[in-house]
Parts: sequence; C-alpha cells; structure tokens
Amino acid sequence: RLEAKTKSLGDDLKRINEDLGTSKKCKRAMEDLQIKALEATQDL
Repeated sequence: RLEAKTKSLGDDLKRINEDLGTSKKCKRAMEDLQIKALEATQDL
C-alpha cells in the first residue's frame, strides 16, 4: 500500500514538474512577444 502511494506521489510530482517546465516556456514566449510588441509600437 505504501509503495503504491509512493509511486502515485512520484508520478504526480513528475507531472507537476513537466507542467512547470511548460509554464516556464510559455512565460518566456509571452515575455518575448511583449518585448516585440513594445519594439513595434516604437516604430509607429
């Protein structure tokens, strides 16, 4: 029982870490887009 619970928690942690990685990539992409948008408005 404890082994199953430990494995389940490990799987959950792995999924959380994957989601965190995805979130960080999205955040970086959004920051890049914000910079590009600011640069574009300065050209107007």
